[in-house]
Amino acid sequence: MSYPPSVLPSPPPPPQRGSSLAGKAYWAMVQRVALTAACIDLGYIALFLWLGSWPLALVNLASIALYLGAYALIQRRRNALALVLIWTEVIGHSALGSLLIGWDSGFHYYLLLFIPAIVIANAGRYAAPIVLALLAYYIGLRLLCDSTGPLDPLPGRGMQLVNWIHICIAFALSAALAAFYRRTILIAERRLLKLATLDGLTGLYNRSHFQEQASAALARCAELGAPAALWLCDVDHFKQVNDTHGHAVGDKVLQAVARTLGAHLREGDLLARWGGEEFLALLPQTDADTAQQVAERVRRAVQDSSVPLEGSGREPPALRVTLSFGVTPVRDAQDLKAATARADRALYASKRAGRNCVSVG
Repeated sequence: MSYPPSVLPSPPPPPQRGSSLAGKAYWAMVQRVALTAACIDLGYIALFLWLGSWPLALVNLASIALYLGAYALIQRRRNALALVLIWTEVIGHSALGSLLIGWDSGFHYYLLLFIPAIVIANAGRYAAPIVLALLAYYIGLRLLCDSTGPLDPLPGRGMQLVNWIHICIAFALSAALAAFYRRTILIAERRLLKLATLDGLTGLYNRSHFQEQASAALARCAELGAPAALWLCDVDHFKQVNDTHGHAVGDKVLQAVARTLGAHLREGDLLARWGGEEFLALLPQTDADTAQQVAERVRRAVQDSSVPLEGSGREPPALRVTLSFGVTPVRDAQDLKAATARADRALYASKRAGRNCVSVG
């Protein structure tokens, strides 16, 4: 049976302190929103000049300055001040627009778009007071507009035109925000799934996910009447590697071994970090003799490879390690636990035989 290379992806780098994928995506979205809003306000200047409302044209000019200022501040990572500018623009613009040409113009729609952002971006104890403050402002603005009436009404059907434009923009922004939050949730789900199923250091399956996938693979083998084999391998003298070179080098060794193991397995084979320096592989539709041959190829590949070292000149330029293997056939899913124990006994037989060899149990 042929085993073409199937190189595993490199293990994910450790997360950097203070970094957040969702946070970076959020601020990138805020930058895009600020730039988009500035472009919209540029169009509004032309619209209100055409409708004869010089005050609103000047308001939109000021809004462009605030949005561009917020964009620049986010680039400089002064995010809190950028949010202050955006809040100032939206609250002030909605108030001035509503007071100048009337509540029915729809400037207040933009205040409603802040509600999901407030709830998501703030802890529970802060979200409710902020939303209530926004509600009080919203109601107060409505009462003020009702009592004063439009201070600078638009001629003809101008206000109706502005209202329709605001409805379309509010719908578009709501859809964009919903899409962003959906994407954020999907990213979080993928990261949680990765944490739940993969080993963080090597990128291989963890023990629980391997057992789940192995049971399903063995059930398919039983339906087909096909054999399956299991091998368990262990990095020889791994404690000595950690004691001599440090745990960082030990981690590099485990990552290098994981990549070599994956490169010699088929796409349908299952590979997991079983614990510490141990790796477990299930080879569906493979008899024990073939699994032993695969283990021998992997053993030789690891023996002939090396892990580069960094440090002082007293250290060797590269580190070589070896693997010991225990191989056993697996009858079905019910035999998986017993087969793992057999492979473990065969592995220790390899250790007693001098290491860097393959034993069948």
